[in-house]
Amino acid sequence: MLASAAAPANDIGTQLELLSQMIEEISGELALEPLLRRIVERACKLIGADDGVIGLYVPELDAIRTAASYNIPHDELRAVLARGHGLTGRVLELDAPLRCRYGDLPYPSRTAARDMNMLGMPIRARGKLIGVFGIGTWPPRVLDEQAQDLLDLFARHAAIAIQNAQRYAEEHRRASRFALIARVAAIGATGPDLENLLQQAADAIHETLEYPNVDIPLVDPDDPETLVISVRGGDYKRLIRHTDRLPVGQGIMGAAARERRVQLVNDVAGDPRYVTPPGVRKPLAELAIPIVHGDEVLGVLNVEGDRAFDELDRASLEIVAEHLGVAIVNARLYERSTRVALLEERQRLARDLHDSVTQILASMSLIAQSLSEAWYYNPAEGERRAARLSELAQLAFAELRGLLRELSPSDAPRKGVFPAIKQQLPATMQRLLAAMVPAHIRLSLDTSHYRPQHKAHEEAILRVCQEAVSNAVRHAEPSRIGIVLSVDAKAMRLRVCDNGRGMPAAATPGMGLGNMRERLAEHGGELVIGPSKPHGTRIDAFLPRADIETGKRQK
Repeated sequence: MLASAAAPANDIGTQLELLSQMIEEISGELALEPLLRRIVERACKLIGADDGVIGLYVPELDAIRTAASYNIPHDELRAVLARGHGLTGRVLELDAPLRCRYGDLPYPSRTAARDMNMLGMPIRARGKLIGVFGIGTWPPRVLDEQAQDLLDLFARHAAIAIQNAQRYAEEHRRASRFALIARVAAIGATGPDLENLLQQAADAIHETLEYPNVDIPLVDPDDPETLVISVRGGDYKRLIRHTDRLPVGQGIMGAAARERRVQLVNDVAGDPRYVTPPGVRKPLAELAIPIVHGDEVLGVLNVEGDRAFDELDRASLEIVAEHLGVAIVNARLYERSTRVALLEERQRLARDLHDSVTQILASMSLIAQSLSEAWYYNPAEGERRAARLSELAQLAFAELRGLLRELSPSDAPRKGVFPAIKQQLPATMQRLLAAMVPAHIRLSLDTSHYRPQHKAHEEAILRVCQEAVSNAVRHAEPSRIGIVLSVDAKAMRLRVCDNGRGMPAAATPGMGLGNMRERLAEHGGELVIGPSKPHGTRIDAFLPRADIETGKRQK
């Protein structure tokens, strides 16, 4: 006759005393996994079994998921056992205790344990199955009715401990998800670096919620039918180092983006849409949340794992996806505003180069072309033109140095500061024009009704004057240029008149005229161009009065 498996203590009193001690021990453990490991170990030792396993019932799969084991080789364990498979799956199917030889089960899953004598016991709470015990012993020992009664008693107390641990775990899950939401919200405010922001979020999701795999693909702005996957967390971050491009028409992530709704798949093996990345193990479940802002799908928040996802996972990650959507939009707006600012700065620098350095260089070119002839016929005139050429070169260098200082990161921006305005505007204008205008053109400058204005206004007027005079010298062939600079009750005014050949009726406005209008418009002014009598061109520029003493515009 076969011998029964025996507990370390043979009499019932001692066994009940040990059972009471174990119940007290497990009652103080709230973390579910350590609790389950302790439960199955204590049960095996109490009854005298050689090995054991405890599984929890997963309603979504209608299966038993192995949660803890004692003395069973890892390669013999199955993570999930369907109804009727293995010992725990068979107990689920029968919904009753089971004693048998393991090899006699309809679908044994442990080939090395076929000769073991097994005892399976349902674990119920409030009449519902929440898990299954499975213990075994090698022949000649058997697990008899006494072992079954003892395991049944132990299962009832274990059910209470498991429920308490599950409640604790559920509250911990909720708390961790609130913590994640707060953490992602804080990450979204860390700065405009989108790639770094999303990577921090992926790492936070993996670390806080312990999802093994995390992806945050974004819709390609240049190709809305493609998801670009470069940000990953967990195992995928370690195993996949390259960027993937996934058509929106493929995969569960693609479905989330295409359909603009959550995709919760708790059995990816049965879903033909699942795409397994090369070199990685297929998970059990996948949850893909579209990242939407307004009417635009920006990307997907995708997590994978070996446990089924539930509504708490879904609800919390939907909030995380909303935060990510706002962060993505803000980062892109910052990037676009930076590009716009860079473009505006480039346009301003181009305008400054055209209105200052280019005009000076044009005057230098005219003088240089006539220098040889002037020197040949009149050395004194040649000397004067050479001196004017030198002065213009110094002005050009001063302008270039000023623009380079603005480009230097070590200096504060100096927008709108003309390097040569170190004296009053009339004196600066007199110096610049004297160098620009050839000697054969009579130049008059009237500033008798001028009073100092804000530097930005003075620079704008100086640039307009410089452009107008340069155009007259180069294109109109005048013998006289007259300039009047004044300030009246309402405005700062500049008039430039020449007696040249005037502007052609079909002339196409160039960059210079556009720059003049832009400079004045920036400060609320305007430009008027018309004919000068009896011939030539008249240019009038107006700016609102902005006296330097008050800093206020006069109305």
